[in-house]
Amino acid sequence: MSSCDCELNACVLCEARLYPGLSSELVCRIRNLLIRETYSPHQTMFWEGDTADFLFALKAGQVKLTTSLPDGRQQILRLAIAGQLLGFESLSGRKYSYTAEALTEAHVCKINRRDLFEVIQQNPAVSVRVIEALSQELEQAEMTIRDLGLKSSTERVASFLLSLMPGCDGPKKTMSLLLSRREMAEMLGLTEETVSRVMADFARREIIENGKGCLRILNPGWLRAHSGIANGLAIVGSWIILHAATLDAFRIWATDFFA
Repeated sequence: MSSCDCELNACVLCEARLYPGLSSELVCRIRNLLIRETYSPHQTMFWEGDTADFLFALKAGQVKLTTSLPDGRQQILRLAIAGQLLGFESLSGRKYSYTAEALTEAHVCKINRRDLFEVIQQNPAVSVRVIEALSQELEQAEMTIRDLGLKSSTERVASFLLSLMPGCDGPKKTMSLLLSRREMAEMLGLTEETVSRVMADFARREIIENGKGCLRILNPGWLRAHSGIANGLAIVGSWIILHAATLDAFRIWATDFFA
């Protein structure tokens, strides 16, 4: 594909999600609508309840997604990693349904919601790309909903670790892991003590190697074999509440758009 003046040559939002098979003119137009931003660790990208003006694609880093109750209690929904979309659950709504906080330095591309809708309305091929991207996340959500209630603690932790590094086949893969054991327990529906015990067991078996703020997967094959995931498919360690909302929002948006 020919180059264009916008020079966003590595954006997962257009390259991995939107533009395969599109004309170079349309790709350049989409790129010119994209805004690149970098967030520092612990910086909030957007707050739950904020007006959903932008949709995001995470290029690099880790982002913690949380929701809060009126009494102040907070629940971690999932940990977003590079290549994932944020805020698309709000396509049919006006407010973000969760808070997004960078755990590490996070590089994102974002696009104004109205701009994306305008492109979609004028270019059906782009709408197909958006639908494909959302359908992939919905498939992962359905797997999560099906499996969370059936898996043992070992299987849940193994699945979560694999979800942080999709396609991890070779040995000794290192990644950032800044969640506390308590936060991991909240995500996986386990107790803090159970998560600590399972992680310690993995380290003792030399399946993983713990470091300060990072984790090395020494034996991804063992994790995959003990994750309880059929056919070796790694699922995203996300929470049912978030993806149920995603499913409803997507159905409403698709119904309105294709009416």
